[in-house]
Amino acid sequence: MIDVALERVPDEPAWVDTRGMLLSGRAQVAFAPQPEAAADGFVVWVPDAALISIVGRPPGALILEIAGSLEGDVNALCQFADVAHVGAALSQWQRTVAVLHALRSRAEWEDGAEHDTRIFFAHNAPPLGHVPAPLRYELENALSGRTIARFVPGELPNRDVPPPLDATPMAASFVRGLPVSFCYPVVRTERWWDVSIETLPEHRRHGHAVRAVRAMTRHMWESGRSPVWGAAIGNVPSLTLAHALGFREVSRLCVFSSAGDAES
Repeated sequence: MIDVALERVPDEPAWVDTRGMLLSGRAQVAFAPQPEAAADGFVVWVPDAALISIVGRPPGALILEIAGSLEGDVNALCQFADVAHVGAALSQWQRTVAVLHALRSRAEWEDGAEHDTRIFFAHNAPPLGHVPAPLRYELENALSGRTIARFVPGELPNRDVPPPLDATPMAASFVRGLPVSFCYPVVRTERWWDVSIETLPEHRRHGHAVRAVRAMTRHMWESGRSPVWGAAIGNVPSLTLAHALGFREVSRLCVFSSAGDAES
């Protein structure tokens, strides 16, 4: 079923989350039981991340069934053409807009190098004991193959995940030998990767996030992948940073949330 779903999901920035989920080795897929309904759409979900993507217009009952089966505070993604259909099924859920950006042209920093940055993996990661517990949990999970960053934060299930298909690289900007800003791919497709960037509060507005993103982007270019920067429309600092790095809007998604501080 994963292969069938991949045929319906193009390798484009608007679909980076969905295709990346399908390629992650952590996703499940459900089509409607009637053969003729397969053309109407399907649902992709990653249980350990409480994350769903609705592709097309599968039956509302199927959407509700999958959403109700997940633990934690769920994010459900859909394209804007399908918002009315998905909204009818998830009528009690909050919703917000996610803005997706990509680099439309060559970045002026493409051939440069960053001071005090490093790419690492789980086996050679620096100490993270100074990182606040919630972010440390996210980073340690990412390095182990369970990327859990989402548009609308919330409670996640405590689940084991299968071994990662590929090791997760992470870039960090360092201050006095300690990493203070972290960038890694939430998902990867054949041509794209979804940017996650977090900086310790006391080190924000000092250029660390810029350095970490640039370093991670150059590393991923080596594998032929370009960055997609997604952020909730209310996340002004993230959107501002994306623009400063030369990213430009290419698409939007609707994000339905079962809990959290999503904006209407």
